[in-house]
Amino acid sequence: MLGETKARFRLLGALEVGQVERLGGPRQRAVLAALLLRANDTASIGYLTRAAWDNPPRAPESNLRTYVAGLRKALRDERAELVTRGGGYCLLLDPAELDMARFEQFAQAGGNALRDEDFATAAAYFRQALDLWRGQPLEGQAIGPALQAEIGRLQDRRFEVIEQHCQANLELGNHASLVAELQSLVGQNPLREDLSAQLMLALHRSSRRAEALEVFRETRARLVRELGIEPGPRLQSMQREILDCGPVAAPARSRTRPRRLPMDIADFTGRYDELARLRRLVDEAVRGPVTVCVIEGMAGVGKTRLAIHAAHRFAADGDIQLWADLRGFDGRQRPAEPSAVLGTFLHALGVSAEQVPRELDERAALFRERLAGSKALVVLDNAVSEEQVRPLLPGGPESLVLVTTRCSLAGLDGAVMLGLDVFSEPEAVELMARVLGPERIAAEPEAAARVARLCGYLPLAVTLAARRLRGRSSWRLVDLADRLERDRLDQLDLGDRGVRTVFEMSYKALTDEQRRLFRQLGAHPGDDFTAESAAALAGLTPRNAELILDHLLDFYLLEQITPGRYRFHDLVRDFARDCLRADETPAAQADSVRRALEWFTVTADAADRALQPSRHRVVLEAVGNQRQFDQHQAMQWFEAENDNLVSAVQVAADHGCHRHAWQLPSFLLSWFYRRRLWADWTSTYTIGLAAARQLADRTGEAMMLNGLGVAHSDLDQYVEAIACHQQALVILRVTGDRAGQAWNLNNLGVALGDIGRFDEAVDCFQQALTLHEDAHGKGLALSNLGDAYRALGRLDQALTHLRKALRLQWSSGDRAAQRYTRSCLGDVYVALGKSGRAVEHYRQALAASRETGDRWQAAIVLARLADALGEGDQAEACRQEAGMILDDLRGGPKSRQLRQQLGDAM
Repeated sequence: MLGETKARFRLLGALEVGQVERLGGPRQRAVLAALLLRANDTASIGYLTRAAWDNPPRAPESNLRTYVAGLRKALRDERAELVTRGGGYCLLLDPAELDMARFEQFAQAGGNALRDEDFATAAAYFRQALDLWRGQPLEGQAIGPALQAEIGRLQDRRFEVIEQHCQANLELGNHASLVAELQSLVGQNPLREDLSAQLMLALHRSSRRAEALEVFRETRARLVRELGIEPGPRLQSMQREILDCGPVAAPARSRTRPRRLPMDIADFTGRYDELARLRRLVDEAVRGPVTVCVIEGMAGVGKTRLAIHAAHRFAADGDIQLWADLRGFDGRQRPAEPSAVLGTFLHALGVSAEQVPRELDERAALFRERLAGSKALVVLDNAVSEEQVRPLLPGGPESLVLVTTRCSLAGLDGAVMLGLDVFSEPEAVELMARVLGPERIAAEPEAAARVARLCGYLPLAVTLAARRLRGRSSWRLVDLADRLERDRLDQLDLGDRGVRTVFEMSYKALTDEQRRLFRQLGAHPGDDFTAESAAALAGLTPRNAELILDHLLDFYLLEQITPGRYRFHDLVRDFARDCLRADETPAAQADSVRRALEWFTVTADAADRALQPSRHRVVLEAVGNQRQFDQHQAMQWFEAENDNLVSAVQVAADHGCHRHAWQLPSFLLSWFYRRRLWADWTSTYTIGLAAARQLADRTGEAMMLNGLGVAHSDLDQYVEAIACHQQALVILRVTGDRAGQAWNLNNLGVALGDIGRFDEAVDCFQQALTLHEDAHGKGLALSNLGDAYRALGRLDQALTHLRKALRLQWSSGDRAAQRYTRSCLGDVYVALGKSGRAVEHYRQALAASRETGDRWQAAIVLARLADALGEGDQAEACRQEAGMILDDLRGGPKSRQLRQQLGDAM
């Protein structure tokens, strides 16, 4: 036995430390309790804050420093050291001095003995563990939410040990003496099904069969009434065994054809394609070797429901039917050992306890021997690894094994993988109708669809939401939807069956490094991410981030939409954000956000340089190792990241990162312009303008005004456009930014030209030409001047300026700018009646537009080319292609005008 010395630090009851009588006030004692719960590990400031306060002060750090100082003084003679470490505090002590640690030591020793079937030793260790409890943990202590969660965890662990202690005594034959204790425990914890199952067994073995069945009836009624659920597999299995075995104290006969499947699910819904596929596997099993199907999917997606429902549908009367919960993600108990599961299977197959071999390989061989020549259906629920499953597979033909798991078991040779996704909306609504009744759904169909959507179409979430509503007759579906909108995970919480709980089981199965990245991804802007952006967020290398992301993918905590791009299910993202708030300090969260914003800003800058190498731009304070793009790669990157970039701008503003909030939009202007993403354009630049003004950054303010002016021009909002450019021009003249003035004058001239004020436009373009110092800017100013002269009917001057622009752009290799100049030359030649020359320039403009990914400009040129070509197949092909581009792009006033020009007015 382990040592019997009394622990000096005691949490399992009222908080006590040796002979110390004064541990300070309630909050100081709460801090001590939190430090003891994290003994020899760092307790972050955030964790300590949540331990001491329900509603913490704005700056709790100074209060915590005071409490820590008081504790150091109180503990100076208690062989413990309280140190500052890594953004928090750590209480260093000998684990043997802490009752919680000793409890866990005894409990683990008991668990090891139980697995080795040394029941007497197990019972003794469990008794030692339970004797350390003096009452409720931290009894009488004022506590915050963090301590409340810890108390719940400790109480759950205590009941797990109580159940194991009872199990050991049942195996020792002490059933009669256990009845009174179990009755008391069930009375105190009427919803703990394992305790009820043990009481049923103790009563049954004490020849009190009727009382055992009454326990089942009472427990089932309570579960249905209070939780709206049927009993779990263990309780149902116990009832069937008692009914099958008759009134004897122990099983009177060995049954070589056991039927151990849990009860089928009454409200099973959908999964028609998956059931059809499983049916084909069953048919194939008749003709060949053992068939193994692994049903994989995220927590709560309905893997167990599908496996059990399929097993009931496919099992024949003569089949051997075996089921085991492998507890791969239980959270309260360790995963089931294959040896223990085989022992249960062999007992069910009629092998007496003394005939069951001790070694795993021998048990597996005997299991296969017992199934030889038989048709077996085996359901292995909640598997965690291939190693756990392999010994449990039958060896002969005509058997079917259904395995469920929330991680990848790709290494299981010969197994067929069936990935299970969330429901479609109709399936989710159908499930709600089964729980609530079709009349209730029919009365509020839109609200029902909204509830399903807010549940992420996850079957478990939909079921819990419907059951929550079923117990509240005064609620409407819209009331439930409103509550889900505010706090989904809280509304979908049902103790150990809640959505948060099942996600937490997967989370706890991860390594520390994997958990850290998982929760940090809750702060990632946008809905999806890559290894690069995840690495930036977490301060990892892209290679390390990719390895962790792939592991999270294997555990179905992430989804992969395209190779290299990952995302959360909506509810999993909510859970990740909860973990982030619980386990990362505010400073650490802010650092993650800042790193992500820096990465998006720097990478957007690099992509923008590939699109517009000569454009007037922001000079970043620190660029690091910029990624290199060509034009095609830059367009692909912007296409993939657009929603994330827009989200990043809002995140920057929300977190007070005002520099990123205006700099990032400045690198999106070329992308927005080529794709005409007006809504994203105006929203990000409006945010950026407010951020620049918050910083009193005049350069940023002028750049945001200029970009907004271009967007307003595109949207035919010319009053707003001209006002933005004029405000920007005033700022740029004050700051002396010649290049900024030139570009702003150029854009102001375009807006003036669009409303027919061509003389003023010419003046703007001439000023811009004087101010521009680079070939790209001069070329565009010349091109715009030429177009303005064309509009004024001064065609000779138009040709002169456009030819100058083209020569400059040709010599500098500015292919992107040629798409405008060539198009304008085509317009001039149309005006001169030279359609052949016009067609030639339009074709060149179209090629340049396609090369640069400017589909909007391509549509404009196609429409003009069609007019120049007149009638015929070529002209019609141009019009059709332009129409297809407009269908793909988001609409706007100029889009409607172009459709009218194409003869397809909207």
